[in-house]
Amino acid sequence: MSWKDDADWKATVDENLRMGFVELLILQMLTERDMYGYEIKKELSDRTNGAFQFVESSLYIPLLRMASRGLVSSRKEITVGKRFRTYYHIEEFGRKYLAYGKEQCKDLFVGITKLLNWEESDHEKF
Repeated sequence: MSWKDDADWKATVDENLRMGFVELLILQMLTERDMYGYEIKKELSDRTNGAFQFVESSLYIPLLRMASRGLVSSRKEITVGKRFRTYYHIEEFGRKYLAYGKEQCKDLFVGITKLLNWEESDHEKF
C-alpha cells in the first residue's frame, strides 16, 4: 500500500491505537452511571483532553459490539416529544472484562515504555 501523504498513514496509526482502548474507556465511564451516546462522546473527549474524539455515530459500532458480547445492555427512554435516548449500562461481565483490561493495560504500558525508550521527561511532552 502506498500512502498519499503523511495524513493518511498518521490517521491509520491514530485509529488503530485509539480503537484498542475505546471499549475500556467507555466501560470505565459506565461504572459511574448509565450514559447515552452523545454523553459518552462528549465525556470521552473531555476526560481524555481531546485524545478520543469521535463522530457520535461511530461510537455505536463499539457499543453494539460490547452489547453483543454481554458487556453492556441498553434501554430506551423517551425525551422531549417523541424522541428517545438509548442509555447504556455496564453489566457484571463488563465489570470483570474492565478489571482484566485495566491490569493488561498496566502491563502493556510498562513494556511499551521500556521498548520505546521513554523516560520520565518524555511523558511531559505528551
